[in-house]
Amino acid sequence: MSEKEVIKVEIPRWLAERLRRYAAERYGVRRGALSRAVVEILERELGGPAEGGGLDRLVGLGLSSDLEWGGEDLGEALRRRHVSN
Repeated sequence: MSEKEVIKVEIPRWLAERLRRYAAERYGVRRGALSRAVVEILERELGGPAEGGGLDRLVGLGLSSDLEWGGEDLGEALRRRHVSN
């Protein structure tokens, strides 16, 4: 489960009404619909959630590719693959 943070912002009333209407049409009137709508809009405008980095991401990238790594510098292996394609 991802961490959540409450952000309080002031927006024009007409925009708040449009946001509530959008959330109700898309997600219904259930609890959390407005938050889901805001997250959806922000992710669309700012890009998806930040991806974790580190070794797990690199290993996953390597496993999902056809790259053969012989222990050399990872940068060299990636450049070699780019040149051969």
